[in-house]
Amino acid sequence: MLRLDIPITKVDAVQRLVYGVATAEIADRAGEICDYASTKPMYEKWSDAIATSSGGKSLGNLRAMHGAVAAGKVTALTFNDDAKQIEICAKVVDDAEWIKVAEGVYTGFSQGGAYARRWTDEKGAKRYTADPHEISLVDLPCLSEAKFEMIKADGSHEWRPFREPEQRREAGASNAPAAADGAVEKTGARNSATDQARIQKLHDTAVDLGAVCAAQKGQTVDLSKYLGAVETHFGALTKQVEAMADRFAKTLDDIAARLKTVEEQPQPLPFAMQGRPVSKQDDGAPADAGLDALLADPNTLSLLAIKLAQRQGATRR
Repeated sequence: MLRLDIPITKVDAVQRLVYGVATAEIADRAGEICDYASTKPMYEKWSDAIATSSGGKSLGNLRAMHGAVAAGKVTALTFNDDAKQIEICAKVVDDAEWIKVAEGVYTGFSQGGAYARRWTDEKGAKRYTADPHEISLVDLPCLSEAKFEMIKADGSHEWRPFREPEQRREAGASNAPAAADGAVEKTGARNSATDQARIQKLHDTAVDLGAVCAAQKGQTVDLSKYLGAVETHFGALTKQVEAMADRFAKTLDDIAARLKTVEEQPQPLPFAMQGRPVSKQDDGAPADAGLDALLADPNTLSLLAIKLAQRQGATRR
């Protein structure tokens, strides 16, 4: 990965424009030199791709601290062949990032990308061809005497010093001037107005649900209204469970009734004897045969029993 940080030179507060140098043929902090001749076509390729995808509205993507925030866009890209440097003008559209620019928190542009080529020239200097992927606003500290030109809303110009990043101010808080309440005064906005509103809403919701923040420690929180809502919800849930239990009980009762009906059906007599076939001439008994006659004739009685059993179904053994 390639990083090259160049200080901001001018800020236009009216149009939210930031001017500076994207890259130049000078030795950076790592002792490497960006080769202008071979890097220029890489910048042209990168800028043309962004211009095509944005319909000509942007000449390059501008980010904040090489992070996920799209801070704005590059509106001008100038190739200064005489000075062997690429100069840019970027428009900052994100409110939070613009505050950091106007306050001098951001000190420069940072070229982000990759090394397309690296070599050592005939003078022994380390050179490289940059393949840019983005330009980013960064807060890397620069020299204490470094300044940028601010064009204010009324058209006047003034030179302003860059401010150190907030993290460094906090680290050296013992040497920083104290505010009236003894706290260290911080520079720049930590969150955008939109993010701050969302954070505040989350905080208020958490407090309403019973959370205790530092300012509320030692205070009693009234949870009666929330307990009422919980009880109402629990009551509705209980009714749903009871209704499901009733439907289940009715289903079981229906199954039990059907099973009882099946069990009450008549069963064939459990005859122990072996059945025998009956011929056609034996099929029937005298219609006028009385009970005494049947009892007196065991064969006729047996025949009648067999016929009755066959009418009811197969006999059991």
